Amino acid sequence: MSARADRVTEAYLAGCAEPDGPLRHARAQLQLSEAQRQSWPRLLPRPIIVDEAEYRAFGRDLVTVFDLVTSLPQRVFDGDFARFRTALGIDDRHAGFMSRLLGEGPPPLYGRADVYYDGSAFKLLEYNIGSALGGLDMVGALPKAYLRVPAVAEFAEEHGLGHLDMGSDLVAALRNAGKTIGAGEPVVAILESPGGLATYGRQRRSAAEMLRDNGLDCRAGEIGDLEFRGGKPYLDGVGVDVILRYYGLEEMLGHPDCDALLEPVFRAHEDGKVVVWTPSNVYGNKGTLAMLSEHVERFTADERAAIGRVLPWSRMLGRPGAGPDAGRIEECVQRQERLVFKPTGLYGGQGVVIGREVDAATWRETLDAGSRTGSLVQEIVRPNLETVIDPDTGARTEWYALWAAFMTPSGLSGGGIRAIPPGGTTVITMSNNPGVRNTCLFVC
Repeated sequence: MSARADRVTEAYLAGCAEPDGPLRHARAQLQLSEAQRQSWPRLLPRPIIVDEAEYRAFGRDLVTVFDLVTSLPQRVFDGDFARFRTALGIDDRHAGFMSRLLGEGPPPLYGRADVYYDGSAFKLLEYNIGSALGGLDMVGALPKAYLRVPAVAEFAEEHGLGHLDMGSDLVAALRNAGKTIGAGEPVVAILESPGGLATYGRQRRSAAEMLRDNGLDCRAGEIGDLEFRGGKPYLDGVGVDVILRYYGLEEMLGHPDCDALLEPVFRAHEDGKVVVWTPSNVYGNKGTLAMLSEHVERFTADERAAIGRVLPWSRMLGRPGAGPDAGRIEECVQRQERLVFKPTGLYGGQGVVIGREVDAATWRETLDAGSRTGSLVQEIVRPNLETVIDPDTGARTEWYALWAAFMTPSGLSGGGIRAIPPGGTTVITMSNNPGVRNTCLFVC
């Protein structure tokens, strides 16, 4: 991190050092709604501070990577989408749903990049390109909540801290989406899959609240809650103009009414009755980053430079139905200590294996199975450590930080952190690791 960011961080930590330090208990003074408290039950005791120029430069590289990922069918497969999705191991049924609303051009810039800072630069681990982005409510609302704490507001004024405004950027994007069907002030529905609110309702209601706080008419529901009148979807008796899609394809395919639930939404989008934001998650497949790394020679010098700055070495390891890739497996066996294995079609840390965290036999078995089912291997990046002072004990501890950089059509729009203490696995996910804490970013 830059010297300036380090200085400001140390100044913040100094304000937390004494038991009655003005910043030490800022987290406890946060004025949060009930929806926010339920959505963010495990907050780190402080925000993270990053150099704005460095972070925005990385954001510009993320725009380049997004543009390259979404151009892969044209740039690498001569415009043949079928070859592209086959190379990713996407079967016919999945591809049919993924491509239904894709259109001729690329999808809108929207996604969350999961990132490590390796001590000198940000490195891209995954690019979640699609609409189901966890954490957007926190990065949009938590910085503002911190600035309502007098001690934090005073510190921010003294040190020139600011924050990116995910809430207003996303509202602008959704309003623009609504304009494409003539909606002057759109009604937005955040929709989960059937039964999804039972698991994720806290997060979806918090996101809807954030969008309402930024002036947008937004409500949360499930896709099965929609009613259709004249082909237009209604939720709670109100016509919906934009659907912020959180119903995942895997959950939908596992539901007996999958086609009956999706088809009217597809038709409403195609008929201009609603806008589905965003139309497809095909580009969020992890294998797309491996394609960038494997086909880097196809891109311009500037594009290659951006890939080189942010993307670790990545390679595909087979696809569904294919036999073991013996040569690649042997290469990965030799590089076990430096690689991470990831299934291409899963999310939330599912199936991720860190080479140095397992024995040689387990690593080889993982590679062999992954060669048949679709996966990639990637050069491992060691995350940076962030210092935290415990508000109750004053203990100074270090936490591994996984950065989340959120992108909207305006570019880099917000950021957050998931963190764990050293000592266990470095797979940092909220869903299966109770030790994970999260927080927001301030820029300096």
